[in-house]
Amino acid sequence: MVRALPVIFGVTLIELLVVLALIAILAAVAVPVFSAQRLEWRLRAQAGQLISAIWVARSTALKTRHPVMLCPAHGKSCTGTYTAGFAVYGSAGELVRLFPPRPGVHVYGRSGGSEVSLPLSWGADGLANRNLTFLFCTEGTDANWSVVLNRVGRPRLVRNWGICPG
Repeated sequence: MVRALPVIFGVTLIELLVVLALIAILAAVAVPVFSAQRLEWRLRAQAGQLISAIWVARSTALKTRHPVMLCPAHGKSCTGTYTAGFAVYGSAGELVRLFPPRPGVHVYGRSGGSEVSLPLSWGADGLANRNLTFLFCTEGTDANWSVVLNRVGRPRLVRNWGICPG
């Protein structure tokens, strides 16, 4: 009885080096695209966190029928800018919820001139005390995200709605 020898498929060293070179080229092209995308995701995540804070503040004001404030949080005080994080405080000054900052994300006004430090408040009727636009910027990407808040107290998220400095 004659046994057939198994067929062994293999690759040569040159073929292996060509495949590795192609993978290296594709990785070199893809890495900058992914890092810019990661920065934009970080911006959008921080903008989404501000929208969450706005909804927490508005719903707390409606639920408790007392004014509620959203402001920059520096430690446990309502000072600084929104870049350092922000917090929702109840009518008696108690902390309702703290929202930490994201590294490298700056929060400006729509014109991009200065970082936002104005506190916002909602009355018992759920109305905000002002219209305000928060512009989220970071170095390394041209994209930006904005949270636009109207007097009714409802926010919306808009891409490339302002001009980041620098």
